[in-house]
Parts: sequence; C-alpha cells; structure tokens
Amino acid sequence: MGSFLILLLFVYIIVHSVDVIFHQWILIRKVIGYIMRNLINNRMKTMNQISRNVLNGIVLIVIIPILSCNKTINHPILHFEKSPIHKLTHTRVIDLEEFDILKPAHVIRKNDSYMIWDLNNEKMLHLVDFNTKKLINGIKKGSGPGEVVAIIDLQFKDDSFFIFDPDRQKVNQVDISSDTTFTLKEVMDINSDKRIFSANYQGSHLIANGLFDDAWLVTLKENGEITSKVDFPGFEETSNTTGMELSLLYLSTRIANKPDNKKVVAATQSFAVLSFLNYIDGLILEEYKQIKYYGPDFTLPERGGIAWSKDGQVGFCGLDCDDEFVYALYSGRTFEEYGMLSHHCEHLLVYDWDGNPVKHYTLDIPLFSMKYDSEKNTIYGIGYNPEGIFVEYQLDD
Repeated sequence: MGSFLILLLFVYIIVHSVDVIFHQWILIRKVIGYIMRNLINNRMKTMNQISRNVLNGIVLIVIIPILSCNKTINHPILHFEKSPIHKLTHTRVIDLEEFDILKPAHVIRKNDSYMIWDLNNEKMLHLVDFNTKKLINGIKKGSGPGEVVAIIDLQFKDDSFFIFDPDRQKVNQVDISSDTTFTLKEVMDINSDKRIFSANYQGSHLIANGLFDDAWLVTLKENGEITSKVDFPGFEETSNTTGMELSLLYLSTRIANKPDNKKVVAATQSFAVLSFLNYIDGLILEEYKQIKYYGPDFTLPERGGIAWSKDGQVGFCGLDCDDEFVYALYSGRTFEEYGMLSHHCEHLLVYDWDGNPVKHYTLDIPLFSMKYDSEKNTIYGIGYNPEGIFVEYQLDD
C-alpha cells in the first residue's frame, strides 16, 4: 500500500506545482487529496479496493481536463491569453477641431482624403485632406431635399461612399458635386414592414440588422423580401425574452465583408459575440462559426424596452477585415467605471477567418471606431483627448 501512497503523493505534487489556468485543476487536486485521506484512514482495505480507488482517481484526472476543453471561453482577452501582447504607439494624431469637426464618430479613407461623420455639426460629413488642409463638407440633418434625418452607417464600396438613413429607410450615395460640397443620390428605398437599424449595402440587396423578431441578421431585397436569416445567439440571460426584446438587445451590431465578398463577420457592441458567415452567391448568409464570450446584462422594465446594467461589459466597437484576418476593436469596459468612455477601446484583437486568435494589440490611445487600411497595413479611427482626434497605428508584419 505504501507504493500506492507514494504514487498518489507524486501525482498530487506535480499537479499542485503546475501553474494552471482552468479552475478545474483545483477540483483535480481535491479529488486526489480525498483519495489519499481515504487510503490513510482505511489501511485495512483490500488491495482491490485500493486499486479501484486509484483507478477512479486516474479516470477523473483524465476526464475533467478533457471536459474543460469544451468549456465556453467567456472573455475575449482570455481567448488570446496564449498570444503575446503587442503594445502599439500611435504614429499619427490630428486634432479634428482644426477642421470644425466637433463630435466625430467614424472615418473612412479614400485616396489621400478621409471622410468623417460628425454627430454634432449642422453639416454631418467632412472630406478632409490632412496634408493639404483641403476640406469639403455637407449633408445637413433635416427632412428637406438633399438632407437626411439621421445617419447610422457610413460605408465605402466601389470607390463611393454610402449612408443609411434609418428614419426614411433609404440608402443614399454621397457624390462630390464640387470642391465645396456633396449631393445625395438615392440608390435604395427599402419597402419593408420591419424597421432596419443597420444596413450593409450590397447593390441589389442589404445585409441588415433590425427589429426582425425572429432573426439577428438578414439579407433582404429592396422590395423587403428576406432571402436568408441568421438566428439570435442563445444565452441563459435571454431565454425568457420575446423576439422583439431580442431584436432590441442585438441592435448595435457591426458587420464587415471580406474583400472577395464570400465571407462576412458580425460582432455585437453591447456584449461580446462574434459570428463568422459564408456569403453564398452574394445573397445568402450561412453561419459557420460563432464565438459567444458573454451575453447581455440587462433588465426588462414594466414600461417596456431594455434597461442596460451599468456593470455590463461593452463588447466590440469596431470591425474590419482583409483576405486573411478579422480586426476587432474590443472594449471590455463598464459604464459604472468609465462612464461615457466605456465605448473607447484599447484592445485590437486579430482573428483568422476560422475564428482562431492570432494577435492581441493594445493601443496607447483608445479608439471609439476603427478601420483597417490594407495598403498601408495600418488601423486608424476616432479617439477623444478630450476632443475628437484622428489616430493612426502602424501594425507589424
């Protein structure tokens, strides 16, 4: 029996000494300790009984880690724990107040200029060349001709800018009509009884997120015909919610298309879900990988709607991609601790198109929104310090 005690003690010491990450190893040590105590206190047991106890302990040691491998990874940063952290220092910062841009939300590069969407300006769009200081601005907020009630999405596709007006349910192309202003050209008037809040314009149809009751994402034509649906990710927190309530929870969703337009990635902002999808024939979405880190933290007031918890961690605030990788701007902050800065992100997480973690960057100036520039291998976006600034980072190879 002494040899069995020595064997168990040896295993116990090894397990105890290893710096493990998963909490299940604590349970393993407890199991082995329990067996050792039973062996010491029951010296009169037969060798067969002892052997069975040892065998059971070994089985538990083998099975528990295997089961733990299937455990859901509940935080994006933990998912990247085996990836070294690369600290990035900004390569360029530009004060946007110099161009009378008061509350920038998003920016997209076109050639040597950058289109910036301003939330707090009579003219909502500004095309700026930072080198020559040339500025073109326009598109007023309103309900008159050439105006939009609101902008939700700013998109650059086929060398043109597009904006989605959720109030009118229209997609407009932004044309540069002169050296000083823009004009709008309506390209899609969506005839749907469902309210769309986010629209990724694809020419003949949209990839959309909105109040669809039974779907997180859809593809639909201009006439409102839905050609494919992607189900809401399931969480225990949302098991008793209605379809409308689920739609409200998933409204803040980011969508990006792979350059060859054969794949799509989507991410939630109010919590942390990442979805990888095949984009079949430019019309059908089919999810092939879903990463559910953590669900929404909310309550349902009696008056209706959604009340978000101040302790809930913000998810992904920016999303872009190239042929090889997906670039996700991650917050992890809470409103309780950071207030209005909870949507400012210092983590850039890089995935491959199979959803595997590749690199983890930390940013010295947090970003509110982000785009990836494949020509320069940079990311750039909007930050606040405390006023709105344009920030750019050079990525390593």
